[in-house]
Amino acid sequence: MASADEIGSDRPEGDFYARKLHLASPRTGLLEHIDRVVLVHRLREVIGQIGFTRFEAEMPDIEGELSLNVRRASLALELTWLPAVENRGEGFFVSVDPDALDEWSQRKPVNDRGLELFLAFKEWDKKHPGSGLDFPGLKYFFLHSLSHLLITAVSLECGYTAASIRERIYAGQNGYGILLYTGTPDAEGTLGGLVDGGRHLEEHLTSAMELGRLCSNDPVCAQHKPNNPQEERFLVGAACHGCLLIAEPSCERRNEFLDRALVVPTVEGLGAEFFYQEE
Repeated sequence: MASADEIGSDRPEGDFYARKLHLASPRTGLLEHIDRVVLVHRLREVIGQIGFTRFEAEMPDIEGELSLNVRRASLALELTWLPAVENRGEGFFVSVDPDALDEWSQRKPVNDRGLELFLAFKEWDKKHPGSGLDFPGLKYFFLHSLSHLLITAVSLECGYTAASIRERIYAGQNGYGILLYTGTPDAEGTLGGLVDGGRHLEEHLTSAMELGRLCSNDPVCAQHKPNNPQEERFLVGAACHGCLLIAEPSCERRNEFLDRALVVPTVEGLGAEFFYQEE
């Protein structure tokens, strides 16, 4: 979708300021299917606590909305205010070409992998009645997995730890993209390193692909079957602490709905990868 080249105002007290990065044309290599890159110089995040749950935290859906049917304990009998924190930071947004994603999602190996992940999700759903969660779809799996690989790759160069970088995945009718950003109450979130990471996206994508191709736990990781009842890791495919899992506060889905086999080739050779597709 078309968008303005510049949004917001670059003022020290500003809440949001972003500029579109002009990419070379024609795009080749890993940038071939990247629709656009937006450098977010300033952003403001507000996090409020509305209650708490035991054992399992309630996750928002892919649109960022919490289920209204969640049984959670309130913070007080009569709420007149909520504890909240305001964070200011920076980041960059990467949009993936929707036509390329549509073409990829129609390939038979991708559909076969998608069916495997969907059936595993149904097994998880049986064990969590009333969760209200829907299967997010393969495009979300792909974007979420790519986001985690990028967080690890970018953190090695930008000056931030991986735990200080957060994500927001957009996978819907308005487009498909990843927002990586820092949101901290101190100066670490505004050092400029993450914005500069957006300017060198191709280099970070190259590093991310290398991180995803081979895991230190392969072949066990790559050969994980999502619907294996003994492991009960129904919400992930090829994903473990050696490759995709990151600090849970950085992840919007608590390290679930991940599968690097949808991003790059693995030793399992499923042929479902978005990058480095064989002709």
